[in-house]
Amino acid sequence: MRSYFHCSTSRFGRRASVMTILAGSVAAETSLIAFIVFWFGFFAGETGAFTAMLITAAAAVPAGMAVCLLAALRARKKTAMHSRCTYADIQLKAAVISRYAGQVTVYGKKNVWRDLWYIPFQQFVSAEPSRNGKSFIIRGKIRVYGMASDSLGYHVKNGDIEFDRWWLAHGCYTELDRLELPALFGDPKRICASLNEAKKRFDELPKPKKHVFREADRIRRRPKPRSLPDDFTYRWRK
Repeated sequence: MRSYFHCSTSRFGRRASVMTILAGSVAAETSLIAFIVFWFGFFAGETGAFTAMLITAAAAVPAGMAVCLLAALRARKKTAMHSRCTYADIQLKAAVISRYAGQVTVYGKKNVWRDLWYIPFQQFVSAEPSRNGKSFIIRGKIRVYGMASDSLGYHVKNGDIEFDRWWLAHGCYTELDRLELPALFGDPKRICASLNEAKKRFDELPKPKKHVFREADRIRRRPKPRSLPDDFTYRWRK
């Protein structure tokens, strides 16, 4: 049985919406402030003060709008990348938790960077939400990988997770006894319950029987030794 958890991107969506609204409100304020500056500056008759106020409005307001737009675009990008790279894959014998960690440029090429945690149920202890409910804690032997997303591909074989790059199973990782992650998948109780249930299913799997080599009958039955006479007499007949 497999359980798959997608990243909860609601907070990034809310951030993008707020920044978009702020950018729109700043754009509306631009027209209002420009009208007020022009109105009072024109009738005041002070050309220097009018020019200073107009320059201040023309510089400050678009700058604020640009900051809001950039923040909104960044939030939208994070929403898309977390939706693709942040997930929890719980299989029969192991689980994988992946999280988007940003982008890095290597030899002029941008690569998506991921943090990945491999949790074998043979060495898994427990999973529980934190006291404040904003994170969850996993205890056991946990492998930690951090590298380009393309290098962390894997496939499932007999309920276990095997990396496409064989050397990932023999090194290039650090090991933790305790892992605390934020509530990336909504309510932390849901993923903790799935991990603990998967551990129970793993413990109920029948243990592999030891293979006992049994010698074949034709090998086990030794031929009886034959005794031959010490002297032979051969007679040749025509």
